[in-house]
Amino acid sequence: MLEIKKLPVGELEANCFLVSDSEKNAVIIDPGAEPDHILSEIESLCLKPLAILLTHAHFDHFGAAAEIIEKYQIPLYVHTLDRPLVTSSEYSLAVSLGYGAQYRCPDADFIRTFEDNDTLKFSEELAFLVLHTPGHSPGSSCFRHEDIIFSGDTLFRDGVGRVDFQGGNIRDMRRSLARLGALEGDCTVYTGHYAETSLEHERTFGHYLIPRKL
Repeated sequence: MLEIKKLPVGELEANCFLVSDSEKNAVIIDPGAEPDHILSEIESLCLKPLAILLTHAHFDHFGAAAEIIEKYQIPLYVHTLDRPLVTSSEYSLAVSLGYGAQYRCPDADFIRTFEDNDTLKFSEELAFLVLHTPGHSPGSSCFRHEDIIFSGDTLFRDGVGRVDFQGGNIRDMRRSLARLGALEGDCTVYTGHYAETSLEHERTFGHYLIPRKL
């Protein structure tokens, strides 16, 4: 069973997750800001970071990645379609939202890419299935481990991510939400902002996961 530590970081309070196995091997999902805080938590929990995973490449989800990579010399994984955003303060929205001077781009030598349905495996317990869920950004993706999903800014509790940023697409978002809604069973969903939710909650009380005409 994985241990999950949620750290809301930055002015936009993006959720960074420290996900670890029984041997303290860990991945860092969406380290958006406050690198000193994230590094302190890693040390206090005695974790052994193996990689950074990005649900998408907007600056509020990877703004602390450069410092973490410098500390641990670990790779950063991002969907191929969002790869250009990681090294561009313009396309990652940092400049347009007024945060361009507050973060550094990660070293390109540490960046790795993934595709839909890839399995990212870092230990026997620490493995994730990639679900490409574009809409919020071209490469937005969810990471699934058994009955847990990290949804980034695709799905929130009682809401969904914006599609009016550069690279956003409402038709893609609808398809992505329909894909999540069609998954069998229930999953706890750890979102990119705000509180956790579940697929069953969103199916029951929301309308976002109901397939509709595209």
